[in-house]
Amino acid sequence: MKAITFDDFGPADVLRLAEVPMPEVRPGDLLVKVHAAGVNRADLLQRLGYYGRQSYGESDLLGLEAAGEVIAVGANVTDIRRGERVMGIVGGGAYAEFARVD
Repeated sequence: MKAITFDDFGPADVLRLAEVPMPEVRPGDLLVKVHAAGVNRADLLQRLGYYGRQSYGESDLLGLEAAGEVIAVGANVTDIRRGERVMGIVGGGAYAEFARVD
């Protein structure tokens, strides 16, 4: 899948589009086809290096807010089905075609 990545801290021009592995769906997760991602202050600070490392949270990818369509559900998920529209706060990974939502 395609995602926004960065190799070094810095301004917005450090960001690049790259191929990365799809997130794996755990028993309590949703896999969401991202239609929109938020850009918030925490994302900007992470990109600039204020959290001390590039990987911070559950994913090496930036992005804490995602909205889109559920394409897969974990084995323990009983109240959300494929095809539903959702939004979520994630532990990184929203700047991608697909995001894992707990």
